[in-house]
Amino acid sequence: MDFTSALYLGERSVTIPAGLPLTFGKPAALHEPCWQRAVAREVARRQGLETGLLAPSTLHLFWDVFRLPSRSTVIFIDRNMYPVGHWGSARALLRGLAVVPFAADNLPQLLHLLHTHCQGGKIPWLVTDGWNLTAARAAPLAHYLALLEPYPDGVLLLDDTQAFGVLGAAPTGRLPLGHGGGGCLPFVGVRSAKLLTITSLAKGLGVPVAVLAGSASRLARYERRSDVRVHTSPVSNLHAWVARAALRHDACHGDEARQRLGQRIRQFRGALAAAGICPQGGLFPVQKLLLPCTTAALSMQQQLRQHGIETLLLADTHRPTVPQVAFCLRADHSAADIRAVTECVAALARHTRWFSSSITSPIGHENDAHP
Repeated sequence: MDFTSALYLGERSVTIPAGLPLTFGKPAALHEPCWQRAVAREVARRQGLETGLLAPSTLHLFWDVFRLPSRSTVIFIDRNMYPVGHWGSARALLRGLAVVPFAADNLPQLLHLLHTHCQGGKIPWLVTDGWNLTAARAAPLAHYLALLEPYPDGVLLLDDTQAFGVLGAAPTGRLPLGHGGGGCLPFVGVRSAKLLTITSLAKGLGVPVAVLAGSASRLARYERRSDVRVHTSPVSNLHAWVARAALRHDACHGDEARQRLGQRIRQFRGALAAAGICPQGGLFPVQKLLLPCTTAALSMQQQLRQHGIETLLLADTHRPTVPQVAFCLRADHSAADIRAVTECVAALARHTRWFSSSITSPIGHENDAHP
């Protein structure tokens, strides 16, 4: 049983039309089919944003998007953000912009940093992940936007890769992940002209393409200034076609898959809770177990592998030398899969001294009423 894949809504096959050229041999700045633009606009619409543009990856977009800020901009970046965002901020440094790290859970400190660095007409850009995997919750987006309110040209730039396709609007008891799959923005009910998102479809929808989405005026300025759209190959027609098919499939069947995924997550957490084990992750597909030491984590992963269960080791920002044992749950995991893996983990906790002293403690327990 494989619990290492981030295809949260499960695998699907797509029929490719005969005769579709792989590429037109031109950069996006010279030629971009209308139907490809429609794919990006659909992603933006689900996020509650005006429009979008396709790109081959989030790396392309993060490297390129910092062409937008003027010289008077200060980049404030979540210090625990996914590395690709930091790689992009390195280019901002090369352009001579100030880059200031901040702690996502320390709003008073962020307010102080804004006051300190944004005097004399400086423009703040806040850069963060939409979904915080470490804390198992959405970023405090409404609070970030409130902090940006005094700055008319301020921008909140999100990487919403983890949440898009998984989370959606108006979560309920029956649909704890919400409906529509638009990611963190509809999930927390936030809309603003200050928002700019970079989103890969590789997680929830299983397509390795990315979308930059935001206001029409900001994206038009990005098109004029983009280096990637001039000097690199565009999204292939194959990937764009599969993205269109995935979005259409999700429109018809996505909420059913999200409901099934929510059931699997609750089954996993409930079974482990009954065994006295408290996984981290809330109602998000990535569930993690904390172990007391590196040897325990490695041993647990190895023993699970011996039982035919593949898991991940993830870095823990609070204990960087001790990895977490992580399970990526998917909508196409069966109830029997979840039962088998939780019974195996519970058995290891009962019979292995390393595990029982750690993962049965309250550490990592969250309120399951909200992902």
